Amino acid sequence: MAGDKKGSMKTGIVLRGVDLSGVDLSGLYLMNAILSRADLSEAKLSSAYLFGAYLSRTNLRGADLSWADLREADMEGANLYDAKLHGADLRKANLQEVDMRGADLREADLRDTQLMGTDLRGADLRDARVTPESLGQVASLMSAFLPDGSRGEG
Repeated sequence: MAGDKKGSMKTGIVLRGVDLSGVDLSGLYLMNAILSRADLSEAKLSSAYLFGAYLSRTNLRGADLSWADLREADMEGANLYDAKLHGADLRKANLQEVDMRGADLREADLRDTQLMGTDLRGADLRDARVTPESLGQVASLMSAFLPDGSRGEG
């Protein structure tokens, strides 16, 4: 079908610094894509395949990344404020110094993820898979819902 992006393969595509705010990229295959410093705010990336993608300093504020595959993605310094990451696979991703305030991380897989300096204030981590060691690295968990349903204090 003309114009149908579902399942389209874009391996290693370079989209550094582009403005894709609000664009629907749901289900797109973007393995190893370079999207550093791009504006993907409010973009729809649910079920997208972003394995190994380079998203450093990318604006993903309010983006929908529900059920996206972000394994081994480098998202250092990205803005994920209020992003929807429900069920996202973030195993072995680099999320250092990321703004994830208010992010929906319910049922997300954060095992072996680097969270040094990440701000998770007000984030929802209920039923997320994450190690206590990783959570111990974050900058703040204030008012966050933790995997066990309790509220974060610091």
